Amino acid sequence: MPRSSSTMPRVWTFFCLDQLLTYLVLAAGAVSAEVLYLAYNGDSAITWSDACSSYGGFCHRATASVIITFFVVCFYIVLSLISSYKLFTRFDPPSIVDSAKNLEVAVFGS
Repeated sequence: MPRSSSTMPRVWTFFCLDQLLTYLVLAAGAVSAEVLYLAYNGDSAITWSDACSSYGGFCHRATASVIITFFVVCFYIVLSLISSYKLFTRFDPPSIVDSAKNLEVAVFGS
């Protein structure tokens, strides 16, 4: 049961947006890392030579950009953990009633 329902939609919105942005930035970083790998090494199967031997400045800037992107991913992961903590601490733990002893017992998994 939620403890307070007045801010629940806002908390759920922040949680979902934090998750969405984290995955989007992670996907962008993965794509950038793949393009950078191809720029450094090329791909002989499709006769794509390495570009960093010709455009060294571009490759240095792209490397810095990929490193910064993965630092941003780490910060977004922390932000997602904080928003999930704020969301899920608003709920009480699930409980069941033991009918034999008439006791309410908290259940956290089976």
